[in-house]
Amino acid sequence: ARTAFGLRVSFDWYSYARVILPDAYAGAVCGLCGNANGDAGDDFLTPIGQRAPDETQLGDSWKVGEVPGCSAGCVGDCPACDEEQKKLYRGDAYCGVIARVGGPFKACHPVVDPVPFLEDCAFDACHYKGHRDTLCKAVAAYVTECQIRGVAVEQWRTPTFCGPSCPPHSHYELCGSSCPATCGRRGDLADCAASLCVEGCFCDAGFVLSGDECVRAGECGCQHGDRYYKKGEEFFSSCRERCLCKATGVVECQEVFCGAHEECRVEEGVLGCYPAGYGRLVVSGDPHYVTFDGRAFDLLGSCTYVLARVCKGEPRLANFSVLLEHDVGGRGNVALMKKVVVAVHGYTVSMERGRMWEVDGERHTLPLVTKDKKLRVGQEGNNIVLQAAAGLRLLYNVATYLLVTIPDAYRGRVCGLGGNYNGDPSDDFQLPGGSIARTTKDFVTSWKVPAEGGACSDGCDGQACATCDADDAAAYGASCGIIRDPTGPFGLCHPRVSPVEYFNHCLHDVCAAEGAPEVLCHSLQAYTTACQAAGAEVGAWRTTTFC
Repeated sequence: ARTAFGLRVSFDWYSYARVILPDAYAGAVCGLCGNANGDAGDDFLTPIGQRAPDETQLGDSWKVGEVPGCSAGCVGDCPACDEEQKKLYRGDAYCGVIARVGGPFKACHPVVDPVPFLEDCAFDACHYKGHRDTLCKAVAAYVTECQIRGVAVEQWRTPTFCGPSCPPHSHYELCGSSCPATCGRRGDLADCAASLCVEGCFCDAGFVLSGDECVRAGECGCQHGDRYYKKGEEFFSSCRERCLCKATGVVECQEVFCGAHEECRVEEGVLGCYPAGYGRLVVSGDPHYVTFDGRAFDLLGSCTYVLARVCKGEPRLANFSVLLEHDVGGRGNVALMKKVVVAVHGYTVSMERGRMWEVDGERHTLPLVTKDKKLRVGQEGNNIVLQAAAGLRLLYNVATYLLVTIPDAYRGRVCGLGGNYNGDPSDDFQLPGGSIARTTKDFVTSWKVPAEGGACSDGCDGQACATCDADDAAAYGASCGIIRDPTGPFGLCHPRVSPVEYFNHCLHDVCAAEGAPEVLCHSLQAYTTACQAAGAEVGAWRTTTFC
């Protein structure tokens, strides 16, 4: 993006952002990038002009808003890489190419110090265990910095090291134009004539950019109002009019009305018909379930279960299923969420405790957006958030809390452990055949998925059962009491998410685990996530010695 007064901002949608300012702004700006006065020693200033003692406090001081699950620094199970582990990734097989003497970037070394980029690359590669995409993005960041300084670099990608992969009708160039021809701009602009080259994928001859795709000039989309739309793209020009971008830039509109369970509003800057309401299914702790219609029960098994799926399909509703795998372990043999598997829009997404996620069996870094834009997986603080075009949304803190949200259009059309979402909790314990289960165990067992890797348990037996009587549980009232303390860190959340159930769940889980500190932390984390998912503010409750 460029402005008339010389500001230039670019972002690679992944890990590299840069801002270029005219010299006239030296000393007149502020923020995480400093004041641009030529003195790096005074860059760590907060909005009130005080020097921040470290990066975490500097970043926190310039925070512009609250994001659910966001924290000023890493909390809980923080990933760590020591110097010995990073040593491997500084080598030639990984990040070493950045600083290699006589390597492809040798001309840039006197201009841009490679050491900070090498260290950043080793840090990222180590935390992602050498994940190639992460590694290549880190090396590419140095290439970009060299090129914007006007330094020519040599070819560094090979078929076996960060080999380039470009979309259809495009090709890789080490030094291409930073102002490529687009459907909205065919010729070179005056301010692009002397622009520096950039590395990346560029459209083949005879093709131009239409959004993020290369198309033939005759296949360009439409300009409507102040926005560009791809050919074949539908959009709302008003709440009563939906338009289609057709060939040769023609826009065809017709009167429409939102469907049942929908309302017209703007979401993420886009006008359209969106669900009027949503149903919420919650799984937390040991694990405790609350169905879409609000019926609560506990599940003691260690198998994989159908959490929710579409059982009464309709052509306009996208099919989906959510499976949840449990395991049993730790003190008190408590059951814990291990893995969530979501199937929707033709994709299968796996999210597992230990911060692993896969799409169709392939490991990815986040954020992830599929090519058809129907599936988005991102991270908000400690939570992984999956959003499907169908309106299905999952928030999973990869430990103790899972929230599944579905639009009202699915009322009465789903089944599984989450119930049928028809507004009546009394008939939530339906078996796959539609009849009502006689017991909770019968209901849970009926939604079990056959185990692939061996046997699993539908419940607990004898000594394996996590038990805790009232007297034992009372001993942990003080520890769990922080949840329901109206003057404590969760006090502002109480009107939005009742603390009663979460307090009782905390008592049960901590008592069954014989007071294990990590279980108390997980219980508090579950309530924290529930509060933040509801948009409530939560005060600081973790300290250097507690959780």
